[in-house]
Order: sequence, then C-alpha cells, then structure tokens
Amino acid sequence: MTKNLIAAAVQWAPEVLDLERGLLRARDAMAEAASNGAQIAVFPETWLLGYPYWASISVRDPRFTEARRRLQQLALTRDGEAMRSLQKAAADAGIAVVMGLHERDGGSIYNVAAYISADGQLLNLHRKLMPTNTERLVWGQGDGSDMQSVEMSGAKVNGLICFEHQMTLARNALAIKGVQVHAALWPGHAFINGVIDASTRHIAHENGCFVVSAREVMSIDRLGKHLPDFSDEPERWYGNGGSAIIAPNGSYLVEPVFDEETILYHELDFALIDDANWLFDGVGHYSRPDVFQLRWDESPKTPRA
Repeated sequence: MTKNLIAAAVQWAPEVLDLERGLLRARDAMAEAASNGAQIAVFPETWLLGYPYWASISVRDPRFTEARRRLQQLALTRDGEAMRSLQKAAADAGIAVVMGLHERDGGSIYNVAAYISADGQLLNLHRKLMPTNTERLVWGQGDGSDMQSVEMSGAKVNGLICFEHQMTLARNALAIKGVQVHAALWPGHAFINGVIDASTRHIAHENGCFVVSAREVMSIDRLGKHLPDFSDEPERWYGNGGSAIIAPNGSYLVEPVFDEETILYHELDFALIDDANWLFDGVGHYSRPDVFQLRWDESPKTPRA
C-alpha cells in the first residue's frame, strides 16, 4: 500500500437534472484535480444530476412529478453510456474518483457512490442503505452486499453517504473491511453543518482513517431553465458547502470551506494511521469480540428475480 496520497474534495455546484452538462462538469473537475496533483477525488452526494432538494415538496405538486420523471429518465445504469463516460473521464485524467450519482435499476432509483479507478475501472457501486425522511419518495434501499473496501491509487478506500454516518454498525462494518481513506458524501444543507462536523471527525478517529468529506454549494440562480419554477422557494436550493479533509486523529487537515466553489487538496501521510491505531484500534486491540459481535448479511437483496 502507498505511504502518501494526494486527495481532493470537489465542492462545485451540480448541473441539476442535466446529464450532458453534468458529465462535462465532472470531466472538468477530474481534470482540474489531477492537474493539481490529486490522485483521488471525492464528489458530493448524488452530485451528478443533483441532490433532490425538491423531494420535500408535496407529491401532489406538479413540480415534484416533473422533477421525478426527469430523474427517472436520466438516472445512470451500471453498464450504460453515461457510466462509461464517467469511467473514461477518470481514465483520461488518470485520477481515481468517488462519484455521487443516481442509479436506475428497473423502475427504481438509488442513491449511489460509484468507485472508479484511475484507469477507468468501475470497482464498486454502493447504494445508500436507508434514504432519509422524504428521500424515501425518490430512492430505494440498498443492502449489505456493497459495503466493501476497494484499492484505489494504492490505498484502501470505502465510505458512506450522508446519514449513513449515523449508523453505528455501518461504520463498524467499514472498519472491519479495512480502510485508509473514507469518502464522506454529503449534500450542501447548511442546517446539518454541526452534524457533519461531529460525524466526519468521529469516524476518522473511530476507524483510524483519513476522511475526505465532499459537499456542494448550491443556489436557486444555478438552476437551469429546463427545470420547474422554484422561484417562490429560493431557500430550498441553498447549499453552503463545508467540504473538508480530516486526519485519523479527528483533527482537520483542511478545515471546512463555505460559500465558494473550490476543490480542496491535501497530501495524506499514511504513517498517521499507525499513530492513531496505536492509541485506539477499534477492530484490533481495542475491540472486544467476546462481548460484541456484528451480524452482517452481505448477500444482495435484488427485488427482481
């Protein structure tokens, strides 16, 4: 495994429900990150096609129906052309990528973190285990089959999406799989800034890993004209960023940055992982398997035969 790795957290606004422009913007972000020396780049939750800030309006509101239909039409498939375009962009830039996107499988849509290697291989698609609150009107549930660590640019990488970070056993599952770099994918909601600060710093310490936390900036003026009119609710679309990079002891290497489009960078010194584990190794000397055991069903729960 590598001793050092330059990581990037992409804090750009998404192209909401515009797949063509979103893929171009993803390509540009990968190229920019790679040109600045990054070997892995993490993008926010469902950044490609955009987080569904519209999900909490009434399902009887025609704007909900219009946005939902468009998302179903554009959501990516595992072996589709759009996914291959993402893979090619990563390969062209020579950078490993963790991309938040919407995946369609049959008639269902899932909130997914796609792990793509620097040579363009699709290594894993992790579906969010439990959509939160009104997100359940948009996404289906994931399962335990894709809670994996993958090798990317010489490091063991895995991660969680948004409030999965509050799922104690999910955090432990990732530690069991072995992790050096944790990708934390979040939306831009300002009202969860405190939760994100607590969650990301805690998991860095708990799992003895670096955390690359990616969030977006967003505002109503960034919406394209192809979308329904949300001008009466500008606050719905406000996202103030807050991306950060965190050391295995829970301290900030790059403190949260707010209210600007940027890409955050830091070189990760993997010796710090050994330092953290010497003090607290949650799946090693500080674990008590004689007292606690995790029962984990890793079989896929495919809803279709």
